[in-house]
Amino acid sequence: MTRLEVRINGLNEDYRKKYRDYPIHNVQARIKSRKSIEKKLIHRELPVSAISAKENLTDIAGIRVICYFIEDIYSILSLVRTQTDLLILKESDYITNPKASGYKSYHMVLGVPVYRIEGMQYYPVEIQFRTLSMDLWASMEHRICYKGETPEETAEAFQYYSEELSQMERNMKHLLDEIRKDNPQEPTQ
Repeated sequence: MTRLEVRINGLNEDYRKKYRDYPIHNVQARIKSRKSIEKKLIHRELPVSAISAKENLTDIAGIRVICYFIEDIYSILSLVRTQTDLLILKESDYITNPKASGYKSYHMVLGVPVYRIEGMQYYPVEIQFRTLSMDLWASMEHRICYKGETPEETAEAFQYYSEELSQMERNMKHLLDEIRKDNPQEPTQ
């Protein structure tokens, strides 16, 4: 997974060189614990084995790419799609189609080549692309509501905050666009 992180950071650097801009704020990676994998397989009533996990779970390895603005997400997505050795297994656009809770993110499951003695095999890695405001919302929602019953009032509050954060992000993007219009040579960082 470190190689994929390096590649994504490399795309950010290439983007900076070409456009004098950094679309990515940071990249986070994680690998699910063995216990968590086993729990998920049991919950799905699947065999608990490495083969079963590889064939049935797409989020054993995960990367979260935090961008500044929505446009940055789609710019990086277009660059990821040019990587010819990666297979796009699944895409879910929760930015265009947010979840009822207010959750927004772009999920992409990639088949990443892993070379072993037996030869090359593709392993799934889930990448979540979010803006800073989307990540704030998701982190707070996870902290407050994770795997628990969410009262309707709380759910409505999270929907409201999702829209408020989106509006704040649009306002910040407008500020950036105004600054760039007045000072076109200025990079964003």
